[in-house]
Parts: sequence; structure tokens; C-alpha cells
Amino acid sequence: MGQFTTAAEPAAKPPEQLFLERIMHGFVETEPDENGAYRLFRVPRALLPKLGNRITVRGCHPAGGELRFRTGGKPARFTLRRIPEPNHPVFTAQTAVNVGIFYGDLQFDWVALREGDNVIEIRPQPEIPEFRYRLRQRFSPELTRLVLPPFVELRIVGWEGELEPPRPGDEPAEQLLAYGSSITQGAYEPLGTATYPAVLARELGLDVCNLGFGGGAMLEPELAEWIVSRDDWHLATLELGVNLIYHTPDEVRKRVKNFLAFFAADPRRREVFVFDMLTITGEFSGDKEMTAIATTFRKIVHEEAAAAGFPARNVLEYASLLPGPSGYSADLLHPAAHAFEKIGCGLAAQIVKARISR
Repeated sequence: MGQFTTAAEPAAKPPEQLFLERIMHGFVETEPDENGAYRLFRVPRALLPKLGNRITVRGCHPAGGELRFRTGGKPARFTLRRIPEPNHPVFTAQTAVNVGIFYGDLQFDWVALREGDNVIEIRPQPEIPEFRYRLRQRFSPELTRLVLPPFVELRIVGWEGELEPPRPGDEPAEQLLAYGSSITQGAYEPLGTATYPAVLARELGLDVCNLGFGGGAMLEPELAEWIVSRDDWHLATLELGVNLIYHTPDEVRKRVKNFLAFFAADPRRREVFVFDMLTITGEFSGDKEMTAIATTFRKIVHEEAAAAGFPARNVLEYASLLPGPSGYSADLLHPAAHAFEKIGCGLAAQIVKARISR
């Protein structure tokens, strides 16, 4: 589960592309580039012209998306291409970027990716003892998972080995969809399993689809409409955050109102939780103007969530999860890598409490 397929002439795609789309998770479609490597998209390509430029770029970042498959008795190999990005806002060519290899819920290895092509070898699992099945939390122990990093573009060059797509029951039955900014995507976090949506999903026993876009959480109504049209998520979190901070209050209110309207009208009546933004740089430095802007922004989010019909328990406390600067990176805007765990666990506790109080 976890794939959202489009009606883009699947019969015209080569078999290897169709297979890739069966084993990917957190992406919606693929496209071969000029060299034959496959680009992975978290947003349909047909929707991109209606969205901001940042989503066009960040929508090809994995954000913790995965490749999931069963293996045979011999090693399998994937070749992943890490795409250099000049003036990357977070990572440099020397920054550690890692792919995780998991057997079901259990971590096996981490592989650092250099820029260019990287061959990852997956050893066949030894015979799985019966108790491993009893230890299962979310994933079948027979499922191998390559967990991709949050904030660089990777392309799939090729693969080899005895590979089989996930079988029914290999993955969680329900999924969290998390929308937001670079904080949701996982800026400054090198591990795809350590973004706050990944932590939150793990704590709640759900699968996860990360729709965080660094610099691109502009609350476009076209994106909200597409998210609500998807049938592969059961709970959503909406970080209505920092990317709108320099818009006027009237524009912020309009965007928040229009974005939330689609979720309020969701015919499936799925659970949705909203929150505003963490403490920002100006608040740490005592800048009165930025503090006033942030206060107004948070007030608008709370007011518009109430106007859209969201109960108060579905508006989560966000800034309080990281009250001090030790939880932040050097820009005093993005969380430090260790802080994503605290955010994910803190949000999970609030969601559990909200569910109990219904």
C-alpha cells in the first residue's frame, strides 16, 4: 500500500519501470531521464506547473520514501545516483547522506551515499526464526526496505537480483500523510527514518507518506485537492508553517482558509491534525517585529482551523515541543537532527490524547 498511481498510460511503460513503481513507497510516479535513470516524484508531474518552483525541486527528494521488496537466496543490488545540487540549502557534497537497509521493522545497515552512482548490496536474509514473526510491529520480517534520505535527489539507475514486490499484509494497513515545509521534509536530518513524520508514524503504528517540501509549503489549493482525493491515507498532519511568514496576514488567512476547506469537506471524514510553526529566529533574538508576525500567524491558524470545523483537540501544540535553542540547528529555524525524535514523540502523545478525549 502507500502508492498513488496516475492514469498515465501504464501499458506504454517498459516492464522495469512498472516493476519499480510496484516496489516504491512514498512516490506517485517515475520518469526516465536523458541517461535512462529513473526520477522519483512525490507529486504528479501534471500537477507541478500549478505549484511553486520549490515543490518542482523538492518533490523529487525522497523525504524518507522507500523501495520495498522480497528477495531470493542470492544478493540483490541497487544502483542509486545522488544528484549534485549547486547551492543546496542544507547539504554539501561532503554531508553524510544515508540509505537504510531494514528487514521488516529491524535495522540491518546504513550505507553512506557519495555524489554520483552508488551500488548498494542487499544480502539475502538467513532463515527467519519463528519468534521474529512474533516481534513484528508494522512490517513483515520477510520484507526488505531501502529507506531513502530526506533532502537530496536520488535517481534509480538499475537493480539486479531475485526481487518480488510486497505481498498483501507485508505493510501496515493504515498510513499517515504529513504535509509541511522543510521541517516536515527533514532538513538537517540525514536519516529517512528519523524525520518527525517517520517517528510519529512509528509511534502510532502506521505507515508514512511525507509530503514536506523545503521552502514550498505555500498551501496551494490544487495540492490540497489532490491530497484529499487520495485514498491511501487514514490520518493527516498539516504543518501550516514558516514558508508563509513574509506574506501579509490577509494573504496568510486566505491561504490557510482555502487549504483547510478541502480537508474539512473530505467525504471520507478522515482524521486531520493541524499545527502552525516552531519558534523562529526572530523570536529567539527578541526581534519585536518578527515576534509579532509569528504571534499573528499562529493566531490565524487557530482561528481558521476552528472556522473550518476542526475541534480544538485537533490543533496541536508545536512550538512548545522545542522550547530552547539546543533543539535547533545553527540557523535557529530548523530542528537539529536529534530534535526530530522529540517532535515526533510529542505529536504522537498529543494525538493519542486527542483520540482518547473524543
